[in-house]
Amino acid sequence: MEQIAVTRSIVAASALAEVVSRDYDVDAPLRCQLISKMLRTQDNDHYLVKTPKQKYVVRVYQLGTHLGREKSDYLFELEWLNFLRDQDLPVSYPLPRADGSLLGYLNAPEGKRYYALFSFSEGKPMTVTNEEQLFTLGDYMARIHLASNDFRSDHHRQPMDLSFLVDRPIERLKAFWSDNKDDKLDILINSAEDAKDQIHDLLSNEESTDDSWGPIGGDFHPYNTRFIQGGKPGFFNFDLCGYGWRAYDMAVFLLNAKLMKQPAELSEDFFAGYYAQRPLSRNEHASVAPFLTIRRVWLTGTFSTVEGIAGYTFIAPAQLDLD
Repeated sequence: MEQIAVTRSIVAASALAEVVSRDYDVDAPLRCQLISKMLRTQDNDHYLVKTPKQKYVVRVYQLGTHLGREKSDYLFELEWLNFLRDQDLPVSYPLPRADGSLLGYLNAPEGKRYYALFSFSEGKPMTVTNEEQLFTLGDYMARIHLASNDFRSDHHRQPMDLSFLVDRPIERLKAFWSDNKDDKLDILINSAEDAKDQIHDLLSNEESTDDSWGPIGGDFHPYNTRFIQGGKPGFFNFDLCGYGWRAYDMAVFLLNAKLMKQPAELSEDFFAGYYAQRPLSRNEHASVAPFLTIRRVWLTGTFSTVEGIAGYTFIAPAQLDLD
């Protein structure tokens, strides 16, 4: 019988448990269960691993075709997280396999899928209306940015430049809407081009600072942050990390936390925490606003799809609000 092509497979938790037992020096017996929400074909699959003494998370990366990922992109992420851990920054970090490597792969029906085992972030989810937590998150985001100025890697990581953030998502949207004359597409394209022009003007002039660009998290999110007793944060899920603008990282969190719809004091607490470690130049601060638009455009283009388990009509309609 001819073998049929598969778009996305779901690795059995029991089979993955055997892989982890074989490839990592962890206590036995271990249990493994899928904890991802199965909605978008672009999402990675995450599994909770429990041993008698400890908990871990296994990430099985999706195929890299959608975001243009290669093995080097994953290795950059893992090396960067270990670098941050060595700087005593509270991030979930990859554990080495028995052979010392950080990345393995599975021969899935759709192709080679890479995987890694991460430390588990303890604590309770972040509360976006908690002033102290907002200050602390801003503080530690700045610490991560400052420490990352010294990070070096031999592995290539796709940069979060304007081509990645705007041009490619717009091309996807044009293809998606090719037979549907929707005015919202024109609004998106015009908003994106205007935001791009503002970024060029703000970050390519004499006020630019050397460290306005560097390794960033790319997706600081309340759902990716835990706080333990005593108020120390723990950050995880850095799949969207890479070289980018630090102001973009700040805009992403503001949007993810929906702080633009909260009292202004809460955003000010976040900025105050960031400024306590790394004050922004005037033009860098001004770039946060157009980066909010650019993030919305990126989300809309990236999470539109023409195939997969979500169906060909799926798109991120909530991100079309560009006000």
